[in-house]
Amino acid sequence: MRAWMIAVILIVATAALIFLLNSAFPDALQNDDNQMQLFASLGWLVLLGSSVVLRLRSRPGSSLRALAAWVLIFLVLVWVYAYRVEAMAIGQRLLAVLVPGHGYTTVSANSDGTVSGKGEMRFAVNRDGHYQVNARVNGTYVTFLVDTGATDVVLTMLDAQRIGFDPDKLRFTQRAETANGVVRAAPVTLDEIALGAIVIGHLPASVNEAPMSQSLLGMRFLNQLKSWRVENQMLILQQ
Repeated sequence: MRAWMIAVILIVATAALIFLLNSAFPDALQNDDNQMQLFASLGWLVLLGSSVVLRLRSRPGSSLRALAAWVLIFLVLVWVYAYRVEAMAIGQRLLAVLVPGHGYTTVSANSDGTVSGKGEMRFAVNRDGHYQVNARVNGTYVTFLVDTGATDVVLTMLDAQRIGFDPDKLRFTQRAETANGVVRAAPVTLDEIALGAIVIGHLPASVNEAPMSQSLLGMRFLNQLKSWRVENQMLILQQ
């Protein structure tokens, strides 16, 4: 009798759920695809409910514990889906703190439930108090040091080779004053430089002839943006 009572309760609960959902979304069941999905879901629910009833009859104690665990898992999954935008933002921010050069995109939910970026990137300060960014240059990832004191985007010779520039074809016709004196640089053009949601094409840059520890992302790139600022130890770039 207990098993039949549980089965009746499950059927009534399912019918009540369908009624509530249909009241909240009156047009949802007008779509044939939605109706097919509903019937398929009901079939799975009946199958699972039957197995639960049979198991409750044989081992009620362990079955109730397993049922409670599955209900808890289901509720957690529903919560994650409902707050997926916030969860994604928290996860991206944690990754940005652990790997400062990674950065993360500010995300928002569209009216149709999908997630989109705003063309904004945020980078956490590194241990040295500087800001590094991992950018995709002509399809190759390069780690830049953001330098507001640098006029150009300056590549090390090694990064220039990785991107695809032939050192033998570079013409070092520029002169630049650095802390180590005057150095020569070769002008180049980057087909595309992308930082997550931010993409800029045909950007002039230069390859430094002297050894450098890291490529520099200077004002020529920052001036292409709508805005950039430092706030709460975060570098915020917006296109």
